[in-house]
This record gives sequence, structure tokens and C-alpha cells, in this order.
Amino acid sequence: MRLKIKIFASSTLIIAACAGSSLAADAEAATSGDSKYLPWERGSIKVGGFISTFDSTLTFGRPGSGATFNAEDRLGLDSTLTVIRADAMFRFADNRRHQLDVSYGGYHRDGHASLSDNVIIDDVSYPVGADVNSTFNFDVLRATYTYALVQNERSRIAVGLGAYVLPIKYNLDITTAGGVSRVRGADTVIPFPAAAIRADFQILPKLFILTSLDGMYLSADNFTGKFLDANASIEYRPWEHVGLGVGYNGMIMHVDNDDRSDYPGVDFAGSVHVQYHGLMFYGKYTF
Repeated sequence: MRLKIKIFASSTLIIAACAGSSLAADAEAATSGDSKYLPWERGSIKVGGFISTFDSTLTFGRPGSGATFNAEDRLGLDSTLTVIRADAMFRFADNRRHQLDVSYGGYHRDGHASLSDNVIIDDVSYPVGADVNSTFNFDVLRATYTYALVQNERSRIAVGLGAYVLPIKYNLDITTAGGVSRVRGADTVIPFPAAAIRADFQILPKLFILTSLDGMYLSADNFTGKFLDANASIEYRPWEHVGLGVGYNGMIMHVDNDDRSDYPGVDFAGSVHVQYHGLMFYGKYTF
């Protein structure tokens, strides 16, 4: 399989900027006699609630023989969802420049609606008024390694690589006069490599701004996938091992696949486009 990997242009520009900043910061540190104190913890565990707003489009079947639905407007899926999110991070080596972070979030929704027009999927016609029960579940599991190019008392900027694992399941149960028909979308697990950037800043003692950006574009035989995952939060650490924060997370994901594709683990015909964003409130234990 011939595989072509392109990183989003924004990620490339930021990485280049970070590399340039690291040279300037290292030169400044060498001449300024900065303190050896660093406010960056060895590791942490973070748990919080994420309140998200969705805009999703699902296609069932190959182009020309399938049907596309806006999942919230036409399939009755909730446009907002509150879920539990969990993250963990560990910095190894004495200099704490090497970082491994992992996270998990699950987004599971069911909906009910009636067809507002005739729909044809894989040569089967479904009439106006047919009842539709829909399921759209996906999870986001991420593991990322980054290395800090800049690390001083006020800022820490790192770049690296990671992997996303995205279990996706969506289908329809359509009820007509002839009974109930199951229309299969996907039930698969999609792996994604990712380019990653982490940028953290201490703006006041005990008060931090934490940001991250992950993204990738993949194009292979009969498969196209892309995503961009951005996070930014403000965190206050009232005690040595405890932090409280509020943050923003936005993600755009698009997968387009033909069941003849040989991309690893992907065996459905259709497409998924999801974008969500929202606020996260969390508590954090550091060590």
C-alpha cells in the first residue's frame, strides 16, 4: 500500500517557530544565570467533566449508492453531551524533558427520528415517515511522546509524535411496513499517527496556561483520514499536589473509506465527519 502522510500546515509552522524559540531561549539561559528551579511536575493524573457540542455527518455505503445524513438534524442525535475525561502524564529522565501523556474520552449517542424524504441505500428504498433509530459511538484514546526544546522557569515547549486509536460504531434500524432493517455503517477501530506540540506557561506563581495541538492527514488506497485536536486550559494549583482547571477542547475528524481499502483495521464503506468543541472542568493530582 502506498501511503502518503501530510501534516497540517499549522502544525508545521508552529513546530518551526518552536525550534527557533528554543535556540533563543537556550542562549538566553546560558548568559542570564537563571535559577535551576523548574515548576514542571514529574507526573499527574487528571479527571474532569467535558461539556461538548457536536456537528456530525454520516454516510452509509459507497458514493453513488449510499446516503448521507446530518446526525443531529436528521437522525435525532443529541447535539450536546457531557462525558468524563481522563488524562495522565509522566516526565522521565532527570531533566524532565521527555514526556509521555495518555488520555481517554468516550462519546456515545443514540437517536430517534422519522425520514423526511425517500432514502435509497445500497439499492434499497426507505419511504418518507419510516422510523429510524440510530447509534453513533466513538472513543478517543491517545498516547503521545514529546521532547521539550524549551524548558525554563516560565515556559515549556515540546514537540513529538503520538498515536490515536478511534473505535467507531454507527448504524441505523429503519422500521417500515415490511419490518425492521439494519443499515450498517461501521464497527471498526481506526489507528492514526499524529504530530504533537505541547506549550505550557507559568504566568503567576501557582497559575498556568497549558496548551496542546495534535494533527495529521492521511491518504491511502481508497482511504482518507484527517483530524486536528486542540486543547487550552487555565490551571490553578492552590496546594503542592493539587490543581484545578478549566479548559477548551476542539476536535475535527474526517474519515472516508471504501470497503476495498487495505488501511489497517478499516473495513467499512462510508464516511464519518465529526467536529466538536466545549469546556472541560477538572481536578488534578501531581507528583
